[in-house]
Order: sequence, then C-alpha cells, then structure tokens
Amino acid sequence: MSVSSWDYIVVGAGSAGCAVANRLSADPDTRVLLLEAGGDDRSLYIRMPAAIIRAIGNPRLDWCYQAEPDPSRNDRVDLWPAGKTLGGSSSINGMLYVRGADYDFDRWAAEGCPGWAYADVLPFFRRMESTPLGDDRYRGRTGPVRTAALRTTHPLAHIFVQAAVESGLTLNDDYNGRTQEGVAYTEVNQQRGRRYNAARAYLHPVRRRRNLAIRTHSVCRRLLFENGRCAGVEYRRGGRMHRAEAGREVILCAGAIASPKLLMLSGIGPAGQLRDAGIEIVKDLPGVGANLQEHPEGMVGIDVNVSTYNTEINSWKIVLHGLNWLLFGRGPATSPYPHAVAFIRSAPSEPRPDIQVQLGPYAFSFSEEGVIPYDRPAISAAINVSHPRSRGSIRLRSADPDAPPVISHALLDDDDMGRLIAGCRQVREILNGPAFAPYRIGERLPGPEVQSGDDWRDYLRRTAFLGYHPVGTCKMGTDRLAVTRSDLTVRGVDGLRVADASVMPSLTSGNTNATAMMIGERAADFIRQGQPEGRRNDKGEDEPW
Repeated sequence: MSVSSWDYIVVGAGSAGCAVANRLSADPDTRVLLLEAGGDDRSLYIRMPAAIIRAIGNPRLDWCYQAEPDPSRNDRVDLWPAGKTLGGSSSINGMLYVRGADYDFDRWAAEGCPGWAYADVLPFFRRMESTPLGDDRYRGRTGPVRTAALRTTHPLAHIFVQAAVESGLTLNDDYNGRTQEGVAYTEVNQQRGRRYNAARAYLHPVRRRRNLAIRTHSVCRRLLFENGRCAGVEYRRGGRMHRAEAGREVILCAGAIASPKLLMLSGIGPAGQLRDAGIEIVKDLPGVGANLQEHPEGMVGIDVNVSTYNTEINSWKIVLHGLNWLLFGRGPATSPYPHAVAFIRSAPSEPRPDIQVQLGPYAFSFSEEGVIPYDRPAISAAINVSHPRSRGSIRLRSADPDAPPVISHALLDDDDMGRLIAGCRQVREILNGPAFAPYRIGERLPGPEVQSGDDWRDYLRRTAFLGYHPVGTCKMGTDRLAVTRSDLTVRGVDGLRVADASVMPSLTSGNTNATAMMIGERAADFIRQGQPEGRRNDKGEDEPW
C-alpha cells in the first residue's frame, strides 16, 4: 500500500469540495489532496444542458442510488441521483441557481447554528458569484461561480409569468436578492449556453497549482483515526489501495448520502448500528445518517397547440438544435427543465412562501428506467414543498464499503401532502387562466377527473417524485442528533470536518446547489481563520457525549 502525506485531504470533488480545494490550495505553502470517485467532467452529457436526461441514471456520471420502498407513496422505489464526476451533482443537476430565502438561514442560527444567519452567509454568496443580475447589495460580480439568465426562453414561459401575475403574484426580477417571493425567470449556472459546474468554477482555473493534487477514480473506503484524531484516509485507485495522511485536517465533502456512509464505515455513528455491522466504534453519534430531508414534488401540466421541447427533442430537429448550441450557445439544447419559477404560499395565512414552482416547456413522467418525455406538445410545472416535515435516514447495509447504503424515506407525511395539494391547485388555476386560453388544448396532469382531496392524494401517491435535494444527514447544531458544530467540525473527534449539503439542519427554499457551494466557501474560511478544533460545544463547554 502506497502512503502519501498532505496538509489537507478533501474527500469528494462535488459542489462544496471543489470550493474547499480551491480556497485551501490558494496558500502555496499548503499541500492539498482532492479525491474524487468519478472521472473528469468533459462529457457532452455534462456540458450540454438539455442532455441532463442522459446524465441522470448514467452509471458513469451518477451513483444511481436506489431507495427502499416508500410507504407514503404506494411503496414506490426511487432512484436517488448523486454526481460521480468532477463537480459532483453540479454536473448532472438542473442548473437552477437558488440561494434560498433569508429566513432559511436565520432559522439555522436560531436553532443552534450561530454564525449561519443570512447576514453571516450573504458575504460568502457574494464572494463566490459572478453574475450580471440583481442589485450589488446582494449579488457578486467577480467570483468564480458564473450565473446568468437563460439565453433561450420558450414563449410559453412568458405566458406563464403573465398568467401568474394576473393571478395575483408579484413579478420578481431577482429571487436571489432582497426577497424570494413572486414569479420570475430562471437564473442558471451557465456561460454562453453551457453548463458551468463547480469544477469549471473552482478546479479548472487552478489545476496547474503545484500544491493541489486532483485524483479522479479514487474511491475513499474509510477514514483513519489515531487517538481520537482523523489522521488520514484509505482509498482505492486503479485496483490498488492507498493511504493518505493528513497533517492538519480531513474535510469530508461526499454529499448527503455518502458522507454519513463514510463516517459510519469509519466508526462514527449510532453505536447500535455500528455494532450490528461489526464496526469498531470511534464515536457514538446517533445523528449520523438521521434527519434526511428531501423536497417532495408533484406535477401539473397541459397539452398545447404550439411546439414545445417534447416534439423538438424527439425528431430530426435535434440535429439542428445541437448545431445551434455548438456554434452559438442558443436554442433548446441550452435548456434545463425550468424556464420560469415562482415562490408562493400554500395558504394566505402562511407567513412566508412555502411552495416552489418550476415551469418547463415540456412534460414527462418518471419510471424505473428514468425520465420519459411525452410524444406531443405539452408544458408542465413541478411543485415542491419548500420546508417538508417528512424525515428519513441513511444506514449501512453492511461493513462492505462497496455495498450501497440503505436509504429510507417516507416522502409525504400528512402536512406535506396537504401543502403539496394546495400548491398544485394554485398552479392548475394559473395554467387554466385566460393567458393560456389561446394555447391550451386540455389538462394532461393530473387530468380533469382529479378534483377532490382524495383524488389528489391518490394522484400524488402514484406520481409524486423527489426534488433531488437531499440534505441533513450530518446536521449542524447543539442537540443530541447534531453531528457537526457550527464551524463544521465533527463532534467528539479532532481533525475532521464535514462540508456539504449533509450539514444543513433543514432544507432551504429551493434548489440546494448554491447553498452547498457556499458551505464549501465557509468551510475553507473557517479552516484558514484557524477555528479551534477541540472537543467543545458551540458555547465553549465540554460536550456531554
């Protein structure tokens, strides 16, 4: 087994890991090793936004996790995508750039995560951004992460915005600015019509740094501990085992599914589960793998009498669209799913928006084989519950690092179901409004026969799907289920931090990729500022566990 020594080891080159590796290696006197289980990010399926349907479920680019049957949705079994390539899930996601609302972060701070209020995280969002959009007070202009408006917006997205305003929503020119509420056009991680993932933002410009080693096809098997300190990692590359030692810290950035799995494989997690798997206990942390959260989504859609991407991508026209994208960076090939978004309240009594809506110029269904587009012109809106109450968990299937984890989640509890139905009904009214009258043929989803609450519950149990935004499985906080402190260090051990979506104590309002990159920025800042690493809680007191 080969042995190498580094100052910092970053496990996972995803949205957060790319940011951590970039910022730490900016110090030329610091040696950084970045390990990524997947390969490079040069695939056409990554660069072309519309090729997302070829990236998700592709085992070269996606871990293709499979969950246990969901009892809240007729025991359906879901694919849980997770990027397996440089850039991680930012390489296979929908590219929608949503920071979350100010109250999301204020809630984190109020619930035991000091230093994570909106006023605390805003400077990091601004530092990482480079966007022409919005107000300078809220937006960044010179950061590595490029965002922009879509270069080609389908005409029916304009009709949706018009219809939403006619229904009473406010037109919002920047949902990443002062307020999130209202209807808006999509902001995406793109440059000239091409995906701009975290690897392109953070790694490509610095790959020649002599103090940064990026090792792809390197699968971390476990973390190594000596006297309560994380001393390094063991990983497999090219059929051989390697040991990398960390003189300062290991930063775990493997995502909301793989980070808790790696902690448990290494002896950090619920003691009972570790004993059952025959794993030596390093630290009993019952919250590892708990608190799994996802955005439950439902869909409403109509058939229309004008061309949509359902017909454009299933014909000879796809060749022309591909050339348009390749030569000019325009056309349907630049399209993620949503062309317009809205943040709405499920009821007038709600104090703030609790529903996100994404309007796409095509309609599709999900199956075990992946995304299946319909064969006629249609548009659809995906509606999700921003702050679901449902919780799930990640557990070990065995002590074998190659065994996939056990993902258990009941996506729709009664409260989430009620909010989702309310959101779907509002969007149905928008799509059935007068602005769509010249284009609407009829309702495709859920269909005019779905009217009562029982009808909706039956429809959503059969069709509701994931937002692909898993978080929370190594959450920050001070309660007994907290895994990390507010400086992202792991409780009860030294030399180890977690920096990815798993540390989020609760879901943000919207897609989570922007927040994951911000977490990476904050982790690097904590490290470079020399935050203490002792076994202390956020009040400076000895931890009781």
